[in-house]
Amino acid sequence: MQNNGVKKLLAKLTLLVLPFILWPLIEATVLPMNFFTFRIWETISVNTMRIMSGPFYPNQRWVMEEEGELAPHTPFAARRKVEWITDEYGYRNRDTNCDVLLIGDSNVTGVKLTQEETLAEVLERQLKKEVYSFAPATMNRFLATDRFLEDAPELVIVSSIERRIPSLPAVGANGLDSRIRNFTGNMINASPVLTYAAITADRISKLGLYHRTLAAIERRFGKREYIAYNNEFFLEGEEANRDFTDQEIQQIADVLEGYKQAVEARGIRFMFLPIPNKENIYYKLLPNQKKPNFLPKLIAELRKRNISVVDIQGPFEELYQQKNIPLFPVDDAHWNHIAVQVASEKVVTQLDELQEPAQHNKDEKYLVNYTH
Repeated sequence: MQNNGVKKLLAKLTLLVLPFILWPLIEATVLPMNFFTFRIWETISVNTMRIMSGPFYPNQRWVMEEEGELAPHTPFAARRKVEWITDEYGYRNRDTNCDVLLIGDSNVTGVKLTQEETLAEVLERQLKKEVYSFAPATMNRFLATDRFLEDAPELVIVSSIERRIPSLPAVGANGLDSRIRNFTGNMINASPVLTYAAITADRISKLGLYHRTLAAIERRFGKREYIAYNNEFFLEGEEANRDFTDQEIQQIADVLEGYKQAVEARGIRFMFLPIPNKENIYYKLLPNQKKPNFLPKLIAELRKRNISVVDIQGPFEELYQQKNIPLFPVDDAHWNHIAVQVASEKVVTQLDELQEPAQHNKDEKYLVNYTH
């Protein structure tokens, strides 16, 4: 009798937990991949399977009406139809050709931008060269990726949103993790079965219904806080425009100088493209209206060290503050297509200005003749 009671209890417990076991499987194998997501980033980004080569599922093509990250599923969401294409390695590119490599964060990836508006594609059209978006990724991921050793780019442009620049990892940080991921990623990419298994396992781990429900509850009961001023949403608010000491500027410059040295050691040119925060350009909308000086100070220090750096803060300020041209979506902290176009033009202009001195050093393999 006691055994029968235990069996009945186990059967009831099994029936109780069975829906929680089966539902993630249904999400991963039956429902559309974007059933519970508000943008493509969450739909195809790698969640837990960090052994895959890229940050997204490989060989994907999606068209979706997206909302910004700062106010999804609210009356403030500004919807926009975008297209995404990922290559065989899980990066947002149409192919894997690479003359110019862009290393960066979600701004380089192109959140809330359609494929042709991404920085890589805009630069590619202007430079008439193959530009590859290696984002989101770090310098150490690049150094540990063997395909870039076998077929090295001519130029590496490292880009970062302003708020992430102080935390850029030095050369060598997490290098072992990057090398391991390069190995496992190549192994998974070589097998369609392993690729499908990795994607399915990752989709199961996302628990889309759970996270969608939790976010809805937080919005319903006011537990989620939004930083909004003058009908614009911000990620960090006034904290984004904090001051940095001279010592902090020196430490950041040391990291970037290390990037330049590591890249040039491979016979590749280096360029740094810092992207101003939304709070930086829209600082007059914040309560304290404090104008930040972090990027000007950092750019001045980098130029003292002969590091090629593109200054887009000035052009951004002129467009927004003097001409009232928006450079960020209302509901998102990432730049828009106008800002990308401006940044691309500044990169091309700077390369053109460097071209004339380069003519005197044609025999040096890291100097490239950029014509367009």
